[in-house]
Amino acid sequence: MSKTILYIMLYAALNVSGAALIKWQLKGKSLETFGEWLKLVLNVTFIAAFILIILSALAFFKALSTNSFSIIIPIATGVNFILTIVVGYYLFQDKLSFLSFLGFVLIISGIVLLSLNNKVHV
Repeated sequence: MSKTILYIMLYAALNVSGAALIKWQLKGKSLETFGEWLKLVLNVTFIAAFILIILSALAFFKALSTNSFSIIIPIATGVNFILTIVVGYYLFQDKLSFLSFLGFVLIISGIVLLSLNNKVHV
């Protein structure tokens, strides 16, 4: 299961990094015209972000090959969600309400419970 967790962490880190770079590029942009869209997709940072997201998919596929679908998908989604919240909070100053924080704690609890099931089902 340790290699599986490594691939899941790599997936989440690459995916959230790519999404954060795209969000950063979108600051102050409305994307209302074709020219704005074209300028965005031809931007080197946007292309790098897109490559990170593609690499995250490859890490995710590798994680799927190491364990059962019903284990990998919830854990990978939860880890990705947690990392997204952390990056959003610290990098983009997103706010967390009490209910959001409670959901965050429940997601972490679910990931821990799923991770305890370490049977490999290939």
